[in-house]
Amino acid sequence: MLQLEIRDDILLLRLNEPRKLNAWSQAVREEVRLALASADANPAIRAVVITGAGDRSFCAGADLADPTMGVPEAAQGRMDAFRAMYYGIQSFRKPLVAALNGFAFGSAFQAILLMDYRVGHPGVTVGLPEINSGMPCITGSAILSWSVGPMMARTIATTGRPIGAEEAVRHGLIEEIVPPEQVLDRAMDVARELAGKSPEAFAETKLWLRDLTLPALDAAFARAAEVRGKENVAHSVRAGIGDFFGQDKPTRA
Repeated sequence: MLQLEIRDDILLLRLNEPRKLNAWSQAVREEVRLALASADANPAIRAVVITGAGDRSFCAGADLADPTMGVPEAAQGRMDAFRAMYYGIQSFRKPLVAALNGFAFGSAFQAILLMDYRVGHPGVTVGLPEINSGMPCITGSAILSWSVGPMMARTIATTGRPIGAEEAVRHGLIEEIVPPEQVLDRAMDVARELAGKSPEAFAETKLWLRDLTLPALDAAFARAAEVRGKENVAHSVRAGIGDFFGQDKPTRA
């Protein structure tokens, strides 16, 4: 479920499924895409801040209970749906700030790296744990490679280990750390600051940065659909999901 709240000229999007650690279903991802498209077209909205409900998770990534997970025939459709949301984030012309109230893993981590600014607190962790659930990390590797370089991207993608807030700041994955109770307010302040830039200059800069990375991301999604359509990989995914539901840790994709 996605909650929308307008604070002056800033739209606040809140992922509100704390029972599932705010993991997003395909329906919620589509809600995010549509909300951004609507905000982009609304001259009364100057920026967007996105956060999660509760104090544990910003978003755990894709919901592993989704029945299409690990189904080879569904791979292309799943990747197309993710690509639509990612493209919506990349194409949003106004400031888009992530207020990290908790961890962001898998596709949620990938999504925030496509945003303009990230504010977290000392307890925040991020990472790409896909490999721990038997999933090849294709799109995340591509996004990380232009965020931190190919060597660090390799380490993060192949170990699947969580990255703490201070390390994330050192690598430029999070811009600021503030006390937990200040995360949302600081993110709103950053959104207002960025919204004070020339809208035309800001939009054209963002769209150029999008176009620079589009070929690599399109190739990554094509490869991910191909790989996840293989039965042996799908079997690995199903086994990983089965293992996940037998343990209590946030491993999402």
